[in-house]
Amino acid sequence: FEKSVLGGTYTISVAAPFGYADLDALLTRPNGSYRDASDDSFNLSDIAVTPLQLNWNINNFHFKFAEVIIAPTGAYDTDKLVNLGRNYWSFDTVGGITWFNASTGTEVSIAPGIMFNTENDKTDYKTGTEFHLDFTANQFLSESFSLGIRGYYYQQITGDSGSGARLGDFKSESFAVGPGFVWIPKSANGALTILGKWMHDFHAKNRFDSDYITLAIAWKL
Repeated sequence: FEKSVLGGTYTISVAAPFGYADLDALLTRPNGSYRDASDDSFNLSDIAVTPLQLNWNINNFHFKFAEVIIAPTGAYDTDKLVNLGRNYWSFDTVGGITWFNASTGTEVSIAPGIMFNTENDKTDYKTGTEFHLDFTANQFLSESFSLGIRGYYYQQITGDSGSGARLGDFKSESFAVGPGFVWIPKSANGALTILGKWMHDFHAKNRFDSDYITLAIAWKL
């Protein structure tokens, strides 16, 4: 919006993710025997609504504060091993700092966040509060295209709960890094941004070792 709020730019947004997930795992039974397990899903994931985002610019530094509401709109089935929806509401408070040098085309960003979750009523399981830290380093090779690295660190800071949490608090953590790109086509006059990334888990505890491939398309009204 054109009118500033608390000295910053006020923004609202909606993200509607649609994706594919594939799982191959070796399950260990309590008696020590093993069983292969596999599943996949190609479907809608949970829609994220950001009713509040404030952005401030100070020379080469750019700051962000946002509150994100994640709605249980994604595909979910308790009989499936892979679900792109979580089947519960989540509330994510996120901050961000970006340093961008326009003369060299170099960008470094870091964005910490805390996500609070409600209970999954189909499994009586409540995932604990989650801390996540996303980071990016980009080098623009032209005015409209950059290459760089992406990564995240994830740490569950409170345990899982509910009658469905049969494994106790089951706190999890993970860390991933990989390449990425940003493309801002000149033909769209800055309104269109296309971002892609691939991140590989180098560490995962109480989570599956995963590879994440993401393509995001953003249009600014």
